[in-house]
Amino acid sequence: MTPETALGDPLAKRLLGRALDRLDRSRPEERTNAVRIPIDPETAPEIFGAETSADREVAWHVLDVLADAGIGNIVYRRAARHGSREERLPVFEISTVPANEDRLRTFYTRPRLGPKYLEEWRSLVRSSDLDSDIKAAILDLPVAIPGRSATEVFHRLISIRSLYEARETLHLREVASRTFWGLSKVLDNRSDLIAALLGLPECPYPAQPIHLNIYFAGAFSWVLFIENKTSFERAILDAREAIEHGRSSRYAGAALIYSSGFMGTAGRLRSPAGSRKFYCLDALSNANQVQVFDEAFHSNVDVDAAFWGDLDHAGMAILSSLRATFPSAQAWQPGYAPMLVRLDAGEGHVPAEARKAGQKPVLSTGCRYADSVLIPALAKHGRFIDQE
Repeated sequence: MTPETALGDPLAKRLLGRALDRLDRSRPEERTNAVRIPIDPETAPEIFGAETSADREVAWHVLDVLADAGIGNIVYRRAARHGSREERLPVFEISTVPANEDRLRTFYTRPRLGPKYLEEWRSLVRSSDLDSDIKAAILDLPVAIPGRSATEVFHRLISIRSLYEARETLHLREVASRTFWGLSKVLDNRSDLIAALLGLPECPYPAQPIHLNIYFAGAFSWVLFIENKTSFERAILDAREAIEHGRSSRYAGAALIYSSGFMGTAGRLRSPAGSRKFYCLDALSNANQVQVFDEAFHSNVDVDAAFWGDLDHAGMAILSSLRATFPSAQAWQPGYAPMLVRLDAGEGHVPAEARKAGQKPVLSTGCRYADSVLIPALAKHGRFIDQE
């Protein structure tokens, strides 16, 4: 997992968004200490509310990548003898060094606020007709857009109340685009602000569902998750060629699925509302398989599944997390075996060469092949092999 991928994770967005909120509430000259955001059930439900240890491990991995990238540090208020990481009262400490703050503001589209802008925002909130509890909640949560005045932005923000009353089903970026002059990312990581503005316990506008690209290599009987898009396209070509020439194929009966990186491991993956499927159908990929696949994919019944991705720690973490929703999922040996041969032959790259130095080793996935063959090989050689 790269630092950029980690920054885009919902957990990172929530923690770092709160850090930026806190920075926006203070003047630069008043900042003497690092910003410390508790890692607790409210800020990190991915850790404290994880359904499996694999999900929890993936969430911690996101924060470890951020720490290794110099974005912040994980600090514990209790010693190791007190138990697990979450039991030691962890805090994510973000440095207020200008370069680090600039990096976060650029990534999350959160420009710096001048003292004048913040005071104007507070004045607008106080003089509005909002309820007192809503005023208190958003007083120090300004939204800034370069080239726009606080007055313009504030009046557009409160117009979301009327949009909500229309009860139209929208995603958060659609709300942002309609509200803020076609700018769709203004409300990214601002769900708390929208919930406060509407007086609701949580934001009514969800993030977009996970997108899955699917190709049927014959009559559906099992699922193969493929981490990288190039390898997904190559698998389709190989499956098509085998079908056209009447040859047996290692993909026979597979629903080949591509969803970038860790997105394919999200808990909402098997929920009809949590994912959106795009079928790559042609004369060799029968549309009649769609209904059969949908019924199996969205059921509570385990489905024969496999995962094939990069031979690195992140790939093993993806497999581990995937097994939370597909308990039988295994590392796909036909894909990994040739990669393992290359690794044993001295090929591969050290983590730093591919900006993967932040990846943490996965001790166990629950898959026998991964745990007894692939993970030991990674530990032995200290190198990775990309899937392509």
